[in-house]
Amino acid sequence: FLVVDLLMLVGSGGRSKLVGLFKPLAKTLATSPSCSCMQLIPQQLRFWVRSFANHELLQMRSLAGFATTHRTHVSSEINNSEVVGKEVALCGWVASKRFIGEDLAFVSLRDHFGTIQLKFTNKDAMTTLKNVPEESTIKAIGIVLDRPQSQKRSNDLTGLFEVKVSSFTVLGTCHTTPFSLRGKVNTKEESRLTHRPFDIRRSEVQDALIARAQTSSAARTYLEKQGFIDIETPTLFKRTPGGANEFLVPTQEENRFYALVQSPQQYKQMLMVGGIDRYYQFARCYRDEGGRVDRQPEFTQIDLEMSFVQQEDIMNLTEGLARAMWKAGCGVELPSLFPRMTYADAMASYGVDKPDTRFEMLLKIADHTLEGNTVKLWEGLDMANSHFVGMKIENAKEYFSRKNVDKMQAYARGIEAATPIVGVVNADMTLSSTLAKGVDARMTENLLTMFGAKPGDVLVVAGGKRGSIHSSMGKMRTYLASNLEENGFLQLNRKQFNFLWVVDFPMFEPHEVHEGRMQACHHPFTAPLPEHAGLLRSSPWEARAQHFDLVVNGVELGGGSVRVHDATLQEFILKDILNEDLVVFKQITDALRYGAPPHGGIALGFDRAMLVMLASKGAQSLRDVIAFPKSFSGKELMSGAPSPVSQEELGVYHIAVTNNKNEADD
Repeated sequence: FLVVDLLMLVGSGGRSKLVGLFKPLAKTLATSPSCSCMQLIPQQLRFWVRSFANHELLQMRSLAGFATTHRTHVSSEINNSEVVGKEVALCGWVASKRFIGEDLAFVSLRDHFGTIQLKFTNKDAMTTLKNVPEESTIKAIGIVLDRPQSQKRSNDLTGLFEVKVSSFTVLGTCHTTPFSLRGKVNTKEESRLTHRPFDIRRSEVQDALIARAQTSSAARTYLEKQGFIDIETPTLFKRTPGGANEFLVPTQEENRFYALVQSPQQYKQMLMVGGIDRYYQFARCYRDEGGRVDRQPEFTQIDLEMSFVQQEDIMNLTEGLARAMWKAGCGVELPSLFPRMTYADAMASYGVDKPDTRFEMLLKIADHTLEGNTVKLWEGLDMANSHFVGMKIENAKEYFSRKNVDKMQAYARGIEAATPIVGVVNADMTLSSTLAKGVDARMTENLLTMFGAKPGDVLVVAGGKRGSIHSSMGKMRTYLASNLEENGFLQLNRKQFNFLWVVDFPMFEPHEVHEGRMQACHHPFTAPLPEHAGLLRSSPWEARAQHFDLVVNGVELGGGSVRVHDATLQEFILKDILNEDLVVFKQITDALRYGAPPHGGIALGFDRAMLVMLASKGAQSLRDVIAFPKSFSGKELMSGAPSPVSQEELGVYHIAVTNNKNEADD
């Protein structure tokens, strides 16, 4: 009769009657999916019956937001007395097992949302449980109970309850555990990246990925409320000179290569030419560079561009974006205005263009104070082209042992910087250590006054060429701050976020490779300050750019600029100042000739932003805030990429591998 009625109802389209007819059967199927009555139903109707069975099963479940056909709840939903006495189905991983005698066992079940205690009293189930390895995936069905008073953990979201298991199923057996996930994981990073799918089960990784998703959502919401449109631009572009090394992508056409974009710079400018008023995207970018804590060969940046704007417009909007991101990602309210510092002031006081202003140790020029010194290290120094630059470190006398001074000077040699020497301020306001041997009482008094030093402080001073001494001492300042913090002589608050803008950068700097040439400090599409436009044709090295960097805690979070929107000026910069081949940039100069609006934008390193936000929670490198990062050397240890390719496969792309070492020997 069921089959006949079904055929008649389906044929006449009586959906509502069909639902009523299926309900008794669906209840049976929901509680016993293997019910043999399914065999009575024609094949073409079984899908409908199963669908209604699943629907009925969901209706029988609680109204939990994460209910599926496998589970009724997730662990974090077992958190109040309303669920006590109810039957629930939970899925997750066996984080730990504990057997108490022959008739009692406890399992800590972990899922994406937390952990919950499972209680086993069924001997048959316990026998099976003993053979289930930790980290296996299981499904458990049981009744929610209040924990005994002595076992309650009020500081745990689910610590007041447990689930007495009536049945459980192993969904996936864990055949190997490369390392333990209990407590703090001290496994080497290489092992964690090699077994990354397993490593992602750690709460630290998942918390970082959740914070990343929340921050991304907040950024998108903010930008779209400001009228920005999310537009994807190509990843495959052409090889361009300057900047970082690019990843080349061969094609099957001989000697024709793509390059993975370092950034969507030219594409987003073309969008402005095309009349898109405000663009953004979470852009994937690629740079073939060596390993660094704050760099990855592929990374994500929040890329945006705006038409009919000036520098103030971009900076104000970016501050709002940063406030939205920090509030969502780590719950911190940033100030309404970020301080500003010129590039010249940053280099003079901090020796870097991305200063960490959470601590002092400011650089000062001590030329006049040290005039006439007899320090042997500085003999023969051409003071007409040199500076003495120093810094004061408060209450650090105990840190500067002979061993640590030697390490500091070895670091200076490693970065080819001027060797610093140390002067420790004694209780009688005299100096001891190396610096004291080359300065008299007058110099000592003037030095201590200039730096505002007191007993227990330390002065670190170096002499070197004017063009490089501030930069080398800036690196030394960062090096010492890191070591002082590690040894307890400096406290850096990871929850303190010192934002600032660095502005008025030089447009050009000496070329890193070609002597006598210049290169753009940032990129060649940056416009000069309006008052410096004339310098491009007379003294281009003196021109300052409409470029601005957003810095937080010594990290360059992003860089932006107002762009050149005049094709003639752009070609002059590329050809006459930078000696670049205009053919390479034809696509952008041609676009500017269509009548380009004044425009500008900025790109924020999203991975770096997450690293700074989560530093207080233990994040130490970009690899801690990315789901599948590359290793320090740029390799993906999980898959072994990059991996070799056979000569036969390379032949398709007209590529041959040569042994450069042997060729050099020949």
